[in-house]
Amino acid sequence: MAELNSFEWFGKDNNLSRRMQGKRRLASESECKVELKKELQLLFNVFYTALDKTNVVLSAFQPSHRSRTFEASVMQSSFAESLSNSFGEKAFYGKYKRLILRTNGYLILFKKLNSKGKPMNIKTINVQSILSQNQVLDLFSNSDYNDEPILYFGYQKNRFGQFVNPQLVYIDYGEINFSISEKDMDITIPVSSINVVNENKEVVPKLKEKNNLKKAN
Repeated sequence: MAELNSFEWFGKDNNLSRRMQGKRRLASESECKVELKKELQLLFNVFYTALDKTNVVLSAFQPSHRSRTFEASVMQSSFAESLSNSFGEKAFYGKYKRLILRTNGYLILFKKLNSKGKPMNIKTINVQSILSQNQVLDLFSNSDYNDEPILYFGYQKNRFGQFVNPQLVYIDYGEINFSISEKDMDITIPVSSINVVNENKEVVPKLKEKNNLKKAN
């Protein structure tokens, strides 16, 4: 059996200490970049596919006629559909219709981010537990999820009303530990989405396709 180096020992001891505190395994930026490299390319592709579809839907409504939560709802629904198409059963809904991707030992949630890069949430007990990486959460019926770090994949809205800055964010003790953007991973943006981002063109609306997401037990 190979001996563990000092960094591995530190990691094991650190995670043991976290478990004793009722906290999830610690995530690091370097590990996420390696362990989620393939998934991050897919996630950014999912974002831009959802963005394309969202712009199609929004173009059918004048801004003055849209309800307060309409844009966020359309984006979330478009994202859920694209996520399911890319990740299959790894993407599912937890309690409270919370969209979740479980992959490579991580749980990834999806949320619009504020100007500081934090998810825009109502401060419920569950939300505070997520932002503190607590093991006990009323989100999943499966206890196997208790040790997996929780990440957010989110986006911001600029002053022109465009959805921008997609990024993976890790928050612990209520503070951002790190975020990973397209530039950090040398992500390739689809050409059609570059045109949408740069020109903000409106296109002809089309019907929404069927969503294959399953609901968690």
